[in-house]
Amino acid sequence: MNRPRPVRTWRSSAGKSSAGKSSTGKSAAGKSAAAGTPRSTAPRSPVAPTSSAARTVAAVAFALAAVCYASWLLGPVLNPGLGPIDSYLSELAARDQPYHRFFQLGDVATGLCAATAGLVLLRVARDVPRPAWWGALVFGVATAVDGGYTTMDCAPSVDARCARLEELGDLSWRHQAHTVTSSVAVAGGLLSLVVILAVLRGPARRRVGLAVAVVLLVGTVGTLVAAVRPEFGLGLWQRAQLIGLSGWLLLAAGVARWGPHPEQPR
Repeated sequence: MNRPRPVRTWRSSAGKSSAGKSSTGKSAAGKSAAAGTPRSTAPRSPVAPTSSAARTVAAVAFALAAVCYASWLLGPVLNPGLGPIDSYLSELAARDQPYHRFFQLGDVATGLCAATAGLVLLRVARDVPRPAWWGALVFGVATAVDGGYTTMDCAPSVDARCARLEELGDLSWRHQAHTVTSSVAVAGGLLSLVVILAVLRGPARRRVGLAVAVVLLVGTVGTLVAAVRPEFGLGLWQRAQLIGLSGWLLLAAGVARWGPHPEQPR
């Protein structure tokens, strides 16, 4: 018997090859489609506050501190018994004086605002040496303590008994500590102003900074001299000193917001 000759399955092989090519084509097409499809991204976490926003907060805090620090301007209205030539401004907040709570709150608000600004700028401001903001922080803490805790017992410039007790050291330790906290506050403001002046750029800015420095320096030196010789107008010198400190707070607000260089917007 003749055995039937085996039939070669060319078509089947061709079909498999064609199917393989087709499968390869689909795979390539899939890869191409996958390559063209943008990857899905996970939802982003909330954006942290920017340096610019933080500097704006610090600038506003400095400006508020300057306004609150000028509460003594209402002294002649609320307490006209304390003259502007011979009286300490701190006497407005003495515990036996009318409206002393108002002036105490003014100092506390000033201190909290300045301390907040100093803390914020210590974290975000890199264009000004850190001692400038450490000085602001020291000023803020000392001023808040000054108004909230170490206020004077009485007003020695208008109360002879108070003046006598002060000479004898018979007033409370809070009254006596008031001089210390006030001095620390002024030292912090002076430190901050000197550091800011060292990096301040731009003719107009430097003129403003130097004017503030002159007023603060003259007021401070005059206050120290008049503390020994009260007949030299202690009240006037101290008022000049506080005007200089308010000017420093406003200058610090500008530097906090826009930086020490006029060409560096924040």
